[in-house]
Amino acid sequence: MESNAEPEILRTNLSSFILMLKALGIHNVLSFDLLNVPPIPSLSQGLETLYALGAIDQATNLTKLGLKMSEFPTEPRLSRILLESFTSRCSEEILNIVSALQVRSLFHQPRTPKQQIDYDAAMDEIMDSTSDHVTYLKLMQMHEKTPLNEHDCKERFVNRMALKRACEVKHQLRRFLRRYGQIEGLENGQSEEEVSSICKRVITSGLFPNTAKLGNDGRYYSLRGGNMISISTSSVLHKHGMSSEYIMFSETYDGSRGGIEVRHVTFLEAKWLREIAPHYFK
Repeated sequence: MESNAEPEILRTNLSSFILMLKALGIHNVLSFDLLNVPPIPSLSQGLETLYALGAIDQATNLTKLGLKMSEFPTEPRLSRILLESFTSRCSEEILNIVSALQVRSLFHQPRTPKQQIDYDAAMDEIMDSTSDHVTYLKLMQMHEKTPLNEHDCKERFVNRMALKRACEVKHQLRRFLRRYGQIEGLENGQSEEEVSSICKRVITSGLFPNTAKLGNDGRYYSLRGGNMISISTSSVLHKHGMSSEYIMFSETYDGSRGGIEVRHVTFLEAKWLREIAPHYFK
């Protein structure tokens, strides 16, 4: 192993870093005096992501939307989702989802066959078989309606400390979001399917760069780059979800089974990509 770890700026997504510099008035990112200069491809990818999200224009100048996004203590994709929630009047639901994504994991994974049976039974009450994100929403809403105590969390395999932290994060994000509009929730008369569809479409506005299509071999391949990916075993879609032609995801990592695995996965409709980001997939 190397004596010193590689600097983080050389191995992470730079979109948040670039957006911060732009908000500080530094137009030419390459001219900024860094101790370790990131690779040009990484900077280009960060700029491309920000342009796709509408945070910068073709001249790489910060847009009004980009300035708003820079105010949030989240990565640009999630900031974009939060702001997009105003258009569908589902800010309350999206706050729950984004807050859940800020913690490590809301669920403990079963370790024995008996635990797996209990886990599957508990997830039937919470799970949305088409979306990890909507599953997080349902758990957060359940907790808001009737707070889960330690025994309840244990029975449902819920990480109590992570759930508590997600609620704290939601309170903090609400303060940022209310600067730009009225925070509303979807009407109670809407069905679970309608709520799920509305939320998933809003999530697509930020996660469209992280999308994959089902190949003829039954595996998923990213739309940009054509990399083969696998759904994490921690995802409800891994065991309980049906196959979908398109998926989007929040995170990638080197999987224990080899190759690229993805967390926080949701099915999406191809028409959402054409409506939200036609420029990105040309």
